[in-house]
Amino acid sequence: MDAGGHRVTAFLRNFPRWHGPTLDARHRARGRCENRIKTLKNTGLGKLPFFDFNANQAWANIATLAMNLISWLQLAILPNGHGARGWDVKRWRYRLFATAGKLITRARRTWLLLPEMSPEASTAATLLAGIAQLKHRRKRLPVPA
Repeated sequence: MDAGGHRVTAFLRNFPRWHGPTLDARHRARGRCENRIKTLKNTGLGKLPFFDFNANQAWANIATLAMNLISWLQLAILPNGHGARGWDVKRWRYRLFATAGKLITRARRTWLLLPEMSPEASTAATLLAGIAQLKHRRKRLPVPA
């Protein structure tokens, strides 16, 4: 709650010593952890669809891979200040991953065609350009012996 532009925080604790910034850091770390758990549940870890343990283990691995991929896109590819850096998994799924596109191959190159009226075409172009830039930057590095 903001009162007069100031954030009011109350702690109910059994912590032996009072130090406001330490308690605030512990509280925020807990919130980030709960946010990651919510993200994992939204990627498919909320309900395991199979009866077999090995199939559910594969499902959990794929859900974790999806969360890591989205986190990597947000942190390594998107520029600072981009709106998609703060999206949760559901927004990524409904705004970007559900965008219809067409893959075509011409002159031994593969192109992704997106409709001009697509609301997230610029975000997809930013992601693809960032991945291509990262790929070219990686090729220029010397290979360790």
